[in-house]
Amino acid sequence: MKIGIDIDGVLNSQYDFCIEYGSKFCHELGKYKIENINAIDTTDMFLWNDDIAHKFWNKYREELVINIPAKNFASDIIKKLKKENNEIYIITARKNYDEWFSETLKKDVEGITKKWLKFQNIYYDKLLFDIQNKGEFCILNNIDIMIEDDPKNLKTLMNNTNVLVFDYPYNRINEFKDLIRVYSWYDIYNKIKKIEENNNNDISNN
Repeated sequence: MKIGIDIDGVLNSQYDFCIEYGSKFCHELGKYKIENINAIDTTDMFLWNDDIAHKFWNKYREELVINIPAKNFASDIIKKLKKENNEIYIITARKNYDEWFSETLKKDVEGITKKWLKFQNIYYDKLLFDIQNKGEFCILNNIDIMIEDDPKNLKTLMNNTNVLVFDYPYNRINEFKDLIRVYSWYDIYNKIKKIEENNNNDISNN
């Protein structure tokens, strides 16, 4: 099978990062606090305007994209899936010259991401940047399973591939209640095996 994997929120713990470093930044500013724990981004989470949000990311983006570790067991499970003859696609909206990256980083977002994946020992067959419509991409490239967290992307993926939703407060809405939720990388593995089993049963029954 072809398995698609998002980076931010799936390979790393961006949500926890936003809470922890965003709270630290509020303390440094001497104002603002967590206002919405169900938000995916710092602007809505702390009710910052874009100017404050850009200042935050200019200061702390490097910590997220260079220093934060991958989620526990992501590397092990991805290697295991590869050994079982699956193709691994890392699919991200990250791109060079992204406005939410600092001037020192934005020229080489793709290079920095590749270095992080290598340092974290994350295997992939293909790495795709600047994918804005993941549902369309999965259709065109016959992706069998996509692991995603962002509601904006989940909307495009529904009915276009098997979706595993990495669970966070911001994606616990009725629109996604019928999608398969995952809570860890070993849980991801178990649910991929269940999808494979169901697919094999469907083939046997036809």
